[in-house]
Amino acid sequence: MSSKNNGSANVDDVMEAAKMAQQAKQAMGQVNDAIPDQAKSALQSAKERIFDSDQLRSLTVFCGFGEGGSAFSVALNPTVLCPRLKNNLVFFYLNYILVTAIVFCIVLLATMLNPVSLIFLVALAFGWFVVLRATADGSTQVGPLTITRKVASGIMVVISVILAFFLVKDIFFVTMGSGAALSLLHAFFRDASQHYNTADSSTQSPLVDGEDADYEK
Repeated sequence: MSSKNNGSANVDDVMEAAKMAQQAKQAMGQVNDAIPDQAKSALQSAKERIFDSDQLRSLTVFCGFGEGGSAFSVALNPTVLCPRLKNNLVFFYLNYILVTAIVFCIVLLATMLNPVSLIFLVALAFGWFVVLRATADGSTQVGPLTITRKVASGIMVVISVILAFFLVKDIFFVTMGSGAALSLLHAFFRDASQHYNTADSSTQSPLVDGEDADYEK
C-alpha cells in the first residue's frame, strides 16, 4: 500500500512539474510577444556588434609578442594611465570577456572534481538519458498525462539550471572577480598604442560610437 502511495505521489509530482514547465513556457512566450519588433532588432544588432569575432584581438597583439619591452609598462601619470585604461578596455573588451570565461571554466572544472559534484552530474546525466529514452517517439505517457519531449526537456533544463546554480553559486562571484582583476591588470600595464589606427574605421570597437580613435586587429 505504501509503495502504491509513493508511486502515485511521484506521478503527481511529475505531472505538476510538467504543468509548471508548460506555464513557464507560455509566460516566456507572452513576454517575448510583448517586446516590440524594433526592440528585438536593436538587441539582435547590438549582440552581433558586441560579439563580433572581428573584435577579438590575436594572442600576439593581446600579449605584445614581438614588441619587446615596450609591450608592457607602468604608467602612473593620470594623463597617460586614464587614456590607456579606456583604450585598452575598448580595444581588448572581447579578449577580457574570453579571459573571464576561461577562468570560470577552469575553476568550474576543478570544482566538479569533488565527489559530491560528480554524484550530482552523474544523476543529472542519467536523468537526461531517461527523459530522452522515454520520449524517443516524441512523447511519453505518465498516468493520464501525455508529456511531449519538448515539455520533458524543458523540465530537465529547469532542473539543470537549478542544479548548476547550486554547484557554481559559491565560485561565480569569485571567478568573475578574478577575471575582472586579471583584465584590469592587463589594461593597466599593456601599452597597445601602436595598434590604435585612425585610418581603418572598419575595425572600430562597437562599444564606442563617434570616437576619433579607431583600432586595428
